[in-house]
Amino acid sequence: MESKLATSGYLSFLEKVARAHPLIYIFLRSIVRFTNIFEKDFDGVKLLNFEDKVNIIDVGASDGIATKFLQKNLRCNKIMCFEPDPKYIAILKKINIKNVIIKPYGIGKKNSNVDIFIPRYKLFDKNFDIISYTGYDNKFMKHMLADFKFKNNLSIVKKKIFIKKINNINHKIDLVKIDTNGHELSVINGLLKFIKRDKPALIVEENYDSNKIMKLLKRFSYKGYYYSINKKKFKVKKNKDALNRYYLQDKHLKI
Repeated sequence: MESKLATSGYLSFLEKVARAHPLIYIFLRSIVRFTNIFEKDFDGVKLLNFEDKVNIIDVGASDGIATKFLQKNLRCNKIMCFEPDPKYIAILKKINIKNVIIKPYGIGKKNSNVDIFIPRYKLFDKNFDIISYTGYDNKFMKHMLADFKFKNNLSIVKKKIFIKKINNINHKIDLVKIDTNGHELSVINGLLKFIKRDKPALIVEENYDSNKIMKLLKRFSYKGYYYSINKKKFKVKKNKDALNRYYLQDKHLKI
């Protein structure tokens, strides 16, 4: 459910232009998956220390841009993509990566059908859903729509998605990426027994639960880091451009 396009330099300028009008954003977001453009603070994965091929969980896989980035930059064994939206699932099925496993649901502490809110732009009686802006809080969604300067014909619709409790993952998990537009803490609680078991590196989108996530993971010897795009290294202090926080064990950091 990633809502970002890019994070630095001319790409930041491009993102501002894209969000001036919903249709521009929809068009550019639809072609990003055919490029190598991705969030620059994800370059931090190249610094992580993994002993062998990596098994990855991608929660909120959307149209697979993070999955393709990780496949390109890491020695991947399996990538499990969790994505509940039918349109994104259809796109994921077309990704030409044979070690990708698609799971058509989200992750939580229990099985449930959850309300989600999606911005919808209407033009000539045709609806364009901005899926990448999907959120779990209607009030927060209204705040997010402030990104767009042109809001005529823009509304919020409610749908339901299936969230599932994951009882078993047979193989070791080395890396978890979570980008679910505000549902990150629930995902971590749903994966907690595997996090305790395998101590994977985690890349989690920054949100209003970030302090709670840090407090929870600190109990299992995790430390929080941000990747500095300019200095190309991990830092404890947040950068102004940081979209994600890395939760790492000492074993993940190259000495």
